[in-house]
Amino acid sequence: MAKQRHLSKAPITEALINIQVMLPIHKRTIEHLAALDEKFREQYPDKKTIEEFQYKFEGGLPSTGQSSSKQLGFRYTNGDNTQVIQATISGLTFSRLPPYEDWPKLRAEARRVWKIYADIIQPDGITRVAARYINKLELPGPLLDFDDYLNYVPVVPKALPQMYAGFYSRIVVPDTKHQCMAIITQMYQPGQDPFAVSVVLDIDVFREKHFGDEQEAWATIDHLRDFKNLVFFDSLTEKSAELYQ
Repeated sequence: MAKQRHLSKAPITEALINIQVMLPIHKRTIEHLAALDEKFREQYPDKKTIEEFQYKFEGGLPSTGQSSSKQLGFRYTNGDNTQVIQATISGLTFSRLPPYEDWPKLRAEARRVWKIYADIIQPDGITRVAARYINKLELPGPLLDFDDYLNYVPVVPKALPQMYAGFYSRIVVPDTKHQCMAIITQMYQPGQDPFAVSVVLDIDVFREKHFGDEQEAWATIDHLRDFKNLVFFDSLTEKSAELYQ
């Protein structure tokens, strides 16, 4: 396990906070969300519609299939494409893209836009909160021993050549003390750069429950961030963490 500390060159490609809600039936419409436009327009001028597409096939023949789409909400992006809001009828997601700054700034902006969303949408309650960090580890190549950099990689059966052409792993780990979960995904596929090896480390931590109030939900989000840090540094060796300090 690598020592937990601030990494000045953290390999984060996206960090997000997600809050899912219950809405009264009469507010579960795209028209109700449109009131957010005025509040977000100045700082998040790029607006797009979030849609869900469904395809129906009859007789197994694509030519006879039918498609339909349903508008779920809106996506707002700031001027330099570093921050994204996804406001839907099921909740709010705030994302920070590179360059990542730090947790206090991520949390502060997420809470600010959440306040706007909550004041306008007025949900009946919060049912799920999550913090997700997607990291892209750039390890020195072209040849390396993954065990020097990662504390867990899939094991190649001993009778086979001891090398990887790629791997994908996904494990779900509970934190029983705080009643939350972590989904840890690692993926490696050789890229075009012969002198680097890229591994995606995706950490999604969440808790599902009917939260009593916003204060409880945000306290849980703070714990999820701590749990995420534990997962991240426990996934790396010290040699790996030193690449990003």
